[in-house]
Amino acid sequence: MNSKLKAVLFILVLLIPTYLAVAAYITSQSASVEDSRSVIKMTLSDPDGRIYTFQPEENKNASKEEKDAAAQAKTEIEFLTSLNRNAKALDDMPDTAGDARVFTVTYDSFNRTSVYKYYFTNDPASAFFEDPENKVYQIASADAAAFLCKDYAACLYEGSVYPVLTIGSSTVTPKELDWRYQLFNGSYRPLDTVTTDEMHNYRMNARLNFSFNLHPDVIDITIYDGEDIIYKDNYANLSQISITEQKQLHFQISAKWYEVDGKEGQGEALYDFMATVNAPASFYLNQETITNGDFCVITVKDKPEDAAISFTSEPDLGYTPVFVEDGDYHRALIPISCERPSGLYTFTLSCDGVTQELLLNVDEKTYREITFTISQSVINATRTEATLASFEEIMRPVAQSLSIGADHLFEGIFTQGVPDGSQIQTGYGHTRVINGGASYRHIGVDYIVNLNTDISAVNNGVVIYVGETDLSGVTVVIEHGLGLKSWYCHLTEALVEIGDTVNQGDVIAKSGATGFCEYGTAHISLSVFDVPVCPYTYWENPVVLNKP
Repeated sequence: MNSKLKAVLFILVLLIPTYLAVAAYITSQSASVEDSRSVIKMTLSDPDGRIYTFQPEENKNASKEEKDAAAQAKTEIEFLTSLNRNAKALDDMPDTAGDARVFTVTYDSFNRTSVYKYYFTNDPASAFFEDPENKVYQIASADAAAFLCKDYAACLYEGSVYPVLTIGSSTVTPKELDWRYQLFNGSYRPLDTVTTDEMHNYRMNARLNFSFNLHPDVIDITIYDGEDIIYKDNYANLSQISITEQKQLHFQISAKWYEVDGKEGQGEALYDFMATVNAPASFYLNQETITNGDFCVITVKDKPEDAAISFTSEPDLGYTPVFVEDGDYHRALIPISCERPSGLYTFTLSCDGVTQELLLNVDEKTYREITFTISQSVINATRTEATLASFEEIMRPVAQSLSIGADHLFEGIFTQGVPDGSQIQTGYGHTRVINGGASYRHIGVDYIVNLNTDISAVNNGVVIYVGETDLSGVTVVIEHGLGLKSWYCHLTEALVEIGDTVNQGDVIAKSGATGFCEYGTAHISLSVFDVPVCPYTYWENPVVLNKP
C-alpha cells in the first residue's frame, strides 16, 4: 500500500467520530417525540397547576440523589413516550373526554418543543391524548392504568386531599402524617406529605378552637401547662377546659381517619406544638337604657391584638361600629339615631371564638315640628339641591374619618360652646318646616347669638376640619376620640387650624351669619362618625366608660 493511500485511510479514520456525531445530531433533530432518547427534558403540569420536571441528563460530579433523580426521569420519559407509541388514532375526541381532567406535557428535544394534552378520568378505558397537530389518540388501557397509579396522577382522586389542621388563620404542620388514598382499582397508595420536627408556636383563642378540613374519626388530645398535664382526653370533652388568663400551653394531638365505605383516604397524624392561649374576650355595655338620639358605649376587655370584633344588631341599626383601642380596652360608641324606633335592641358581638349578647332598651323620644321662616334669596343661595350635594361631598369624608386612632380625649360633661344664657332657636331632632313648605330633620342645636360672639370647644379634642360651604358657612369640626365629633357652623371666622389640639372652653371661632341663616347664629352639633346624636344628655352627665 503506497503512502498516499495510507494517508487517506488515516484521515478517514480520524473523521469517523465526527461523521458519527453529525449523523447522530441529524437523527436526533428528525426523531419523533415517541423516541425517549430524543427527549432532553419533560415537563408535566397537572390539572391543579402543579409542575413536575424530568431531566435525564446528569453531570459528572452528580450526587447520589441527583443520579437517582436522573434515572427516575429516564423511566418517566420512557413511560410516557411508550404510552404515545402504543396509542390508537381516532377521528375525533370522544364525548367522554368532557368529564376528563387535562394534563399538559411538554417534551423538549434539542431545538424542538412539543406540547401534548392528556385526558384522564378514573376509568383506564377512557383516556386520550392530543398531539401538537391536534390529532387525537386513545391511550391503551394498560398504559392508562399505569398512569393512574403514578404520583403525579394523585390529583385525580378525592382521597389524595390529605388532612390539614388549622388554628385561626395558621396551618399546623404535623410531626408525623401517614396518608393513603384509594386508586381506581381499590388499592391504596401512600401520599408524600410534609412533616416537621420543629416546635412551632401558634396563637389560640380561649375556647381552644381548631379545625380539620377532613374531620378525623378519632381525636385524642394531651395538653401540658409546663410539665403538668391539664387535659388528656378526646376532642368531645375539650369544652371542659376553662382558660381565664393568657397561657403558654403545649399540645399533642393524635388523629386517625379509618378505612370505611365512602372514604377514599385513610391515615393518621400526630401534631406537636406550642400555643399562646388568649384570655377570653368579654363585652360590656355602659348602660341598659337610653333614648333614641343618644349613644351607648361598648367596652371590650382582653381583645387579642390581631383578632377582629364582629357586631350585629337586631333590629338592624344601619350602622357598623368602629372599635378603637382605649387604654387597656377597646371601645365603640353605638349611636341610636333619632329616626330609629324605640324598643329592645339585641347586640351580638364575637371576638376570637367568643360570642356574647348585650341588650339595650331604647326609650322613645318625641321631636316636635317647628316653622322656620327665612328669606327666599338666602334659600336660593345656600339651600338648594346643588349646595346640599356639595356639602355632602365635602363633609361626609370628614364625618366618617378617624383621626384619633387610639384613646379618647373627651372627659366630664360637655359644654354648649356658647355663652351661658344663649337662646336656643331650633333644637336637636326637630323637624323644620321652611316657610310652610319643604321640611327636614334638624341635626344640631341652633343658638341666637350676636355676631362675633366667642364660640368655644365643647370638650377636649383635635381640629380635623376648617373650611366653608354654601350651606354651613364657615365651619369647624373637632374630633374628641372614639369617632365622636363636634360641629360648629355659620361662623364669621375660625381661630384654629387643622391639627390644633384644643381643650374644653378654648375659643375656636367667632359667630356669624354665614350659610343657611340670615342673622347671628351658632349651629353646634355632635355626631358619632356620620350619625348625628343629641347633645342634651351630655350637658348634664359625662359619658360612662366601663372599666371592668
